[in-house]
Amino acid sequence: MAKFSVGIEEDGEGPSNRVPKRQRFIRMLDVEGHQEGEEEEEEEEEESEQEEESEEESEEEESGAEQGAMSPQTTTSISFTLTDPEVLDCSICYEPLAIPVFQCENGHIACSTCCIKIRNKCPQCATPIGYSRCKALEKVLESVKVSCENAKYGCREAFSYSMKQKHDKVCLFAPCSCPIAGCNFEGSSKQLYGHFGNEHNSSATRLQYNRLVPVTLRVDQHFLILREETDCSLFILNNKVETLGNVITLSQIGPSVERGYSYDLITKAQPEGTTLHLQSFTKSTPRRVDSPPSLGFLLVPSQFSCNSRLLKMDLRLWRHGHQFP
Repeated sequence: MAKFSVGIEEDGEGPSNRVPKRQRFIRMLDVEGHQEGEEEEEEEEEESEQEEESEEESEEEESGAEQGAMSPQTTTSISFTLTDPEVLDCSICYEPLAIPVFQCENGHIACSTCCIKIRNKCPQCATPIGYSRCKALEKVLESVKVSCENAKYGCREAFSYSMKQKHDKVCLFAPCSCPIAGCNFEGSSKQLYGHFGNEHNSSATRLQYNRLVPVTLRVDQHFLILREETDCSLFILNNKVETLGNVITLSQIGPSVERGYSYDLITKAQPEGTTLHLQSFTKSTPRRVDSPPSLGFLLVPSQFSCNSRLLKMDLRLWRHGHQFP
């Protein structure tokens, strides 16, 4: 069950006056032999009309004072409850409908993306679909306003239902999960950073933007949590063991639309002194995963760890705006 708000625009004419004006046409009769009695009646009617017009003007002034300076076009809204919100979702992909919306000749609905996937053949009745738009439903989608599903995490956006899917993809308040095993905290990235600082402050390696920081991983250690001291952002240094060595990537805990950071990752072989250097950008993930999204990786050969079974690296995380030479 969901509650929605619908905006309605009035036609701009405003409410009618309590006493509508009457158009009167007085025919001036210029007929010889016009009786004096009729002329007296016309004079009485004119006097009566003047009195009525005076009363109408007085009533209009009172009505104007009540209405105030009303704009020619006003917007009102009504709230209603939709017992089955799925009626506004595509019946094929189950995602919120977005304009344009198409229907077959039997009234079955599909979004534009699904029309292409099903090759313009309605899966319910096999009639053509994707050529006739459902204007009535499109109007409903434009009129219905909904709040972001991340409102409990701080998002205050409200938008038409047809924009819901687009907003969900870019919402900066999308929930992020704590990377500490056994911790069930979930909140916006800002809330997560505050939670981590209060509850798990000693569980991360600290670093600062633009400074070279030494980091060490065991060969079989899956990840290392990093916490930036300036804005408390959380990063995960991921380690995946492969046949040729260890694959190292860096990702940020945050909404998937979060802007990436550039970074340098350097490791040296002992005792030969061979250096491997990776320059790349972070990608964001709302939770720690074993195979996070990455724009690049550093493959550290097995011989770099030798007998110590430790991966020793230097990491420099750059502030936004840094460009590699």
